[in-house]
Amino acid sequence: MNVYYAKTALYAYSNLQTIASQIDDIVEKKALSSMNDYSLALTQCERIVEYTQQKDALFALKIRIEEVLDKLDFEQIDLIEYKYFKRKPKEYFEGFDFESRAYFRKQTKLISVVSELFEKSGTTDEWFESTCLKIDFFKELLKRTIAHEKSYSKKGIYKKPTTAKVTRDKMRLSA
Repeated sequence: MNVYYAKTALYAYSNLQTIASQIDDIVEKKALSSMNDYSLALTQCERIVEYTQQKDALFALKIRIEEVLDKLDFEQIDLIEYKYFKRKPKEYFEGFDFESRAYFRKQTKLISVVSELFEKSGTTDEWFESTCLKIDFFKELLKRTIAHEKSYSKKGIYKKPTTAKVTRDKMRLSA
């Protein structure tokens, strides 16, 4: 599975129940206001069915994420919890190393493992695109995830060269 899709799914996980509740509210409002809506009854029913399918997609994704999480060890769960879910209090992560290069390497390796586990469980790019990306929430979250990643990669591009390298470059130019 595409790494960006896996990250988007993990970022969404904590909000899936809330989104499903919001869909329930929309469906209820659509059903109650149907007598004031002068569009065809079939069109109104199709909209309600679309919302119901979106809710089914949310629960299918939630089940797939939980299957993947069950295959991870405690350290990996903590890394995911810290970066994506943010459900645990800050005190839980006291002494947690989240600024070192090792932390970022672990996160990079972990998202690759999660992507592979998604792929093995049948959560492929095609499934995510046809099921989740039909929902506006996921489209927007994917855009934000990609933009967030690009902002981090840009920060690494504009590093100033070290003095040792500058000195070597100057020495080559003078020779």
